[in-house]
Amino acid sequence: MVLALLAGSCAAPSGFRKGPLPREVTFWQPWLLNSAASPYRKLVVEVDAVRGAEPPQAWLDGLAAMLRQQCNKPDGVRVVRGQTISAAEAASSSISALALRYLDGPPAGAAFIYVLYYNSAMNPALKTANPHAVVFPYPCAIFIDRNYNQAGFGDVLGGVILRHEVGHLLGAARDPSHGDGAHCRNQDCLMNPVFNYIPELAAIGEAPTPQTWFCGDCLADMARWRASPAPANLRFRGPFLARREGRYTVMTMPNTVHLHLGGSGSLPVELMRKAVRDAGAGPLRSREGFILSVSATGDPLTVQAALNEALHDPAAPVRQAAQLYRSKLAAP
Repeated sequence: MVLALLAGSCAAPSGFRKGPLPREVTFWQPWLLNSAASPYRKLVVEVDAVRGAEPPQAWLDGLAAMLRQQCNKPDGVRVVRGQTISAAEAASSSISALALRYLDGPPAGAAFIYVLYYNSAMNPALKTANPHAVVFPYPCAIFIDRNYNQAGFGDVLGGVILRHEVGHLLGAARDPSHGDGAHCRNQDCLMNPVFNYIPELAAIGEAPTPQTWFCGDCLADMARWRASPAPANLRFRGPFLARREGRYTVMTMPNTVHLHLGGSGSLPVELMRKAVRDAGAGPLRSREGFILSVSATGDPLTVQAALNEALHDPAAPVRQAAQLYRSKLAAP
């Protein structure tokens, strides 16, 4: 008898979300940067890994082939290995800290996806985690724990898992008519939240799951997105994903929201990155645990006007950063 092991990927094995994705995840449509030809005609995927958790090259080659099919990038797609992180450093660092330390960001003129492979068994402070794509605040990052490997699931289906997670960053299953906005209801689709994994089939040289590719509905989702230009207010600024809104700019990295009040003509990207790292050691955090930091340029009236706008941003952590900054200004 062949028994099926139901293995969850980025969602719990219990299945789908009970409600729609939060508005702060969807209103700005960041996945279009990766899918569409405008404003970025090329896509770069940076893959960092803790030593001992590196992905096989075949997984990365499969990802590159998928991206060339599902993204409209006339100048090409590149999947590049980044730095190898020492096991000693990983043993005492959070995953977000490693990402903030090692993420290089895209070269000029490219869209960007970041992938970090690690092994939670190396750090006693970490729990084994499902592989997952980040949908907010930095919706171009993926974290994959090689310790998530029940019955060999992670090793055998590692390439499939990687393509599933990247599918989130291309807008697959966003149409609620066939899913919950994140995962597809088609049980044989790569974007279903649960994999039907039959390890005995791998032993005889057969695919151990029927979920190796996207269903027609998810393919239609991605086709629609790659034909749609990305919002004009979204751009990469160094490693940050920047969203310009009126008089302020929201700059994000993994687990991090930086609010810049004032003009965007010459954003001090390196100073902002330092502020993000400094804030990571301090108490300025949102209720969700995101690292928050704020900078400002311009005269007091300009900064105040920008602050008043940011207090009404659609994303709660941005509003919280603005509120904290307002309280700091009001302090004696």
